[in-house]
Amino acid sequence: MDEFLHHDFSSVESSIPLAISPATETAGEELGSRMAANLPFDDGGDLPELGDKALQRWFKTVDAKLNAILHVLHTDDSEFRGLPYRRVVISGAGIKVFGPEGYPEGTVVEMRVLLPSAPPAAMYLAGRVVRRDEEAVYVGYLRMGGDLRDRIVHYVFLRQREILRGKKEQ
Repeated sequence: MDEFLHHDFSSVESSIPLAISPATETAGEELGSRMAANLPFDDGGDLPELGDKALQRWFKTVDAKLNAILHVLHTDDSEFRGLPYRRVVISGAGIKVFGPEGYPEGTVVEMRVLLPSAPPAAMYLAGRVVRRDEEAVYVGYLRMGGDLRDRIVHYVFLRQREILRGKKEQ
């Protein structure tokens, strides 16, 4: 599906909070993707080692969830509150956004995206419209750091796992 946009990356269909708009003339090619807030969180590595490995995993899970809650509470997300949920196909290389946008090919766009992961990832994604059709625009990312791409890829794998678990339960 959409191989030219998602080459070398897995993709998944999802519904996520997202707003897309054309970049300003002054931003153009200079626009890059970035996290909206980057709060440092540890991975629970400094938690004391316990003899009970199951209990140790449980504490690490609780610690990660508390970090996610703190991240949400301390992030200035005013630009991300109330974003409409949009149907997308997302990967580490680009995103297909379903909807009425009629941006011509070559248009540089900026997207505000809130990935529902733990912790939630509020990010600005810069991209170029590489294709459009009557149902969607296909956007390839511009200038994206590896850490940001890793967050997207991580979300894709989490979402794929959710889908597989749902099929298993049926």
